[in-house]
Amino acid sequence: MAYEPRGDYGDRGGGQDGAFMKVRGRRPVTDYSASVLHWMRDRAPNYRGGYTGERERPSASYIVDMIPPAGRPVFPADSIPAKHLHSSLNKIKHPINVVRWTPEGRRLLTASTSGEFTLWNGTGFNFETIMQAHDSAIRALEYSHSDDWLISGDHDGVIKYWQPNFNNVKSINAHTDPIRDLAFSPNDSKFVTASDDSTLKIFDFALGQEELKLEGHGWDAKSVDWHPTKGLIISGSKDHLVKLWDPRTARALTTLHSHKSTITKVLFEKKLGRCFATSARDQTARVFDLRMMRDIVLLKGHEKDISTLTFHPIHANLLSTGGMDGSLFHYMLDTPNPPGRPAPDCRPL
Repeated sequence: MAYEPRGDYGDRGGGQDGAFMKVRGRRPVTDYSASVLHWMRDRAPNYRGGYTGERERPSASYIVDMIPPAGRPVFPADSIPAKHLHSSLNKIKHPINVVRWTPEGRRLLTASTSGEFTLWNGTGFNFETIMQAHDSAIRALEYSHSDDWLISGDHDGVIKYWQPNFNNVKSINAHTDPIRDLAFSPNDSKFVTASDDSTLKIFDFALGQEELKLEGHGWDAKSVDWHPTKGLIISGSKDHLVKLWDPRTARALTTLHSHKSTITKVLFEKKLGRCFATSARDQTARVFDLRMMRDIVLLKGHEKDISTLTFHPIHANLLSTGGMDGSLFHYMLDTPNPPGRPAPDCRPL
């Protein structure tokens, strides 16, 4: 709202008695430079009802002032997105099965049921490029720990190697049924696949050859992950079972019977490696402690089946889940859920 001094008192900044008169019909003028205005607009309430800190600021020009999660290691809640920013659409709509940030964090890669890779700008989220990567629906996608390679698996059981510039280097007929998940070993020399043929397979990455087949699930293998530092593989299946495997001998070390429906996602916590999480179509997720080999937290809240979950890469005690109804839930694992259960030892040291 614009104000102008009354009469000829512009130099004094006031009217005849220091007052200002509202001028209608002019373009509103706002002072964006005052630090007090920034603080009043962006301040966030704390748990005591007062105000502290700042929320994410509304203008794109303030991106340079945002502190990344690594700069706030003791405030994991600041890393939870609370506001919808943008929606991006392809010209031809297809369901998207996998979404990954590129290693440098500047672009977003999506893989669709049409077999296409789409690359989006990570700041403006506008479309950058699209390419036909597979002949059938892409079901799995994973970057190597070194960020030098990308592997993808499709509905026909084919695995493809990609360089960061999306140059296709190799193609492998790994399974006869759809590939549901992929994971690299800690040193990137091997990778493991999970398929609807109920098996897991370990491949030598350099040779592109199958080394071991892990058999033991009674139904489709839906998810797999490799421990970030140890020789340990976890898998989840449509037979409601979660299994831990020794990748050197292809032997199942233990079987967990905690869920009552299809396992949709299994994942190790990457920062400390002490815990792993599982989700299923029984509307629950569980966090397990590897040292006790039992679930220490039961996560509820979804009204529909949970389709996926992920740990925060910086805050080990922050877990997010996604439901079949499109809902997202964020859980602080160092707060017992439900009350009365012991908190997991997944917190950063």
